[in-house]
Amino acid sequence: MAAGGGEKRASESAALTGSRWLYRRNWVQIAAMLVMNSYFFAWAKGFCVPALNCWACPGAIFGCPLGAMQNSSISARWTIGDKPWYAIVPLYVIGVLIVFSAVFGRMMCGWICPFGWLQDKLAALRSKHWRIPKPLRYLRYAILVALVLVIPYLTGVAWFCKLCPQGALEGGWLQPIFNPETRVLIGSFWWIKQAILVGFLVLMVFVKRPFCGTVCPLGAIFSLLHRHSLWRIDFEADKCVNCMWCVQECPAGIDPRTEVNSHDCIGCLECTKCPHDAIQSRLMWAPAPAEAQVTEG
Repeated sequence: MAAGGGEKRASESAALTGSRWLYRRNWVQIAAMLVMNSYFFAWAKGFCVPALNCWACPGAIFGCPLGAMQNSSISARWTIGDKPWYAIVPLYVIGVLIVFSAVFGRMMCGWICPFGWLQDKLAALRSKHWRIPKPLRYLRYAILVALVLVIPYLTGVAWFCKLCPQGALEGGWLQPIFNPETRVLIGSFWWIKQAILVGFLVLMVFVKRPFCGTVCPLGAIFSLLHRHSLWRIDFEADKCVNCMWCVQECPAGIDPRTEVNSHDCIGCLECTKCPHDAIQSRLMWAPAPAEAQVTEG
């Protein structure tokens, strides 16, 4: 028993050999959440932030890109045929998302998203978690097309916002607290939204990032360029001893040995703390580990 404990401590000690900034992710997430909801820069609410942060939060200082896209879809319902396409398509929002995803891929999900941080904290309450079936991981693309683009256009209603659990938490809870006049607006949809939130909160304890892995349309957008983003993650099979450390530690609940840089990877870089240095990260133009070794040799 003592030997096993010693091996575990040795593994943990070895895991702390990565770059120091990797161990600041939790504080980066907290700082991002505070900045996005600091209230003092409320004039910036017209700008979009590349993370799931509800604009209805009383302290929110940026707009949600998903809300902006839904509003554009609703607006297009009435303006198609009357305005040129570039006056209807939300070019600014799409441009922001493309730039961030091209540079960082899904790193925004792993480093600055407030709802991602909450999921990480609730998952930490258990050591063992259920894995999301792979077919369900494609559901977020259907939700992106249906609830963010098509259905708002057809109905004139921002349906994803009406059902979003992050909106239920930031707007649904905090608005009635800080703005009492909004309490009269609470209706059946408020309760439906809260039920969805509670369901996800419970699920977060048993499944790592269930919302990110199955539902989040923003993650779906970022994942489209994640494999080709400027920030890369390399897995070196010859160094791997299949200790499963990276699988157990991955906040996204995937297998980094086969799924780094995949559309399910959130770019958190936790796997690069590998005790055996089998997983590393680099900018696209930096040489891959194998190439660097050949050059040094």
